[in-house]
Amino acid sequence: MGNLFARSKAVQIIESIQSLHNVEQTLQALIDKYQKQINEQKSMAKQKMKSKSESLRHVKRILLIRRYQQQLENRMLSLLNKRYTLESLNVTKMHLNAIKQTSTTFKHFLKANDIDKVVDMQETLTEMITDACDINEVISSTDSIEGIDEADIENEYLKMVEEIRDVSQVESQIVFPSVPSQQIESKENEQLLVNSY
Repeated sequence: MGNLFARSKAVQIIESIQSLHNVEQTLQALIDKYQKQINEQKSMAKQKMKSKSESLRHVKRILLIRRYQQQLENRMLSLLNKRYTLESLNVTKMHLNAIKQTSTTFKHFLKANDIDKVVDMQETLTEMITDACDINEVISSTDSIEGIDEADIENEYLKMVEEIRDVSQVESQIVFPSVPSQQIESKENEQLLVNSY
């Protein structure tokens, strides 16, 4: 029921604003009509300037029309004032509803995310980042391999160099049979003959 009542109040404000606007349009149409009549009476008064009594009759009509025109303009100003006041109240009501909705949203957010939970999440995140950095440091570090130090690496390297020297000395002692140079020349000549044909 409360929502229907609040809704009908909002509808009443909007309908009142529309009604005032319609009355303003009617008043403006009447003011324009009176201005047209004033212009016509002025024109007729100027045409009948030779006859003072007839010209004065038109001037009286002008003054009478002006008085009613002025009353309509005053009413119109009053209606404008009321319409602007209603529009301002409607905007204020919308503003208050928006603030109410925002405060409700904040309450729900704060219930779901209280400060202790946020602090816990931040601490967990910090720990996870620290662990990730430690893991990365262990993976990228070559000097801190457990059980092996620089002296062991140097000794292993020297053994490999010694083995390579031993193998190269053995290879230099192996004698490969030599091919007589005449045989090489005859094979080259044969090849040239075959290519020339």
